Amino acid sequence: MSGIGMHKFSTDNKSIWKPDLAICPYCGDESCEADFCDVGVGLVQCGPYHCESCGAIEIGAYDKKVELSAEEEEFGWYKPNRPYEGCANNINGVLIDHKLAKKMYDVGLIKQNG
Repeated sequence: MSGIGMHKFSTDNKSIWKPDLAICPYCGDESCEADFCDVGVGLVQCGPYHCESCGAIEIGAYDKKVELSAEEEEFGWYKPNRPYEGCANNINGVLIDHKLAKKMYDVGLIKQNG
């Protein structure tokens, strides 16, 4: 189960340089963002969409398989404030963006997985 392709968006930027904002399926916040990286020909999503308002996080295609609630199955997002067990950057179940993860890795506070 993955949330990829299941979200609704509050914007329609039609640009590979300005990713759209998603709407949280739990609280309706219209400003959910994900990490994107510049790969030269545009941006590629490199982290899940997440809601700063309630803590919901998009289920990733490569997240380990965990038991999901009916709502999580329907929405393709983990419920608000559930400890994150996905494969995106996180510390103790709290999602962090790739910039913070890189800074913490550079100073030795976190180790690379694998």
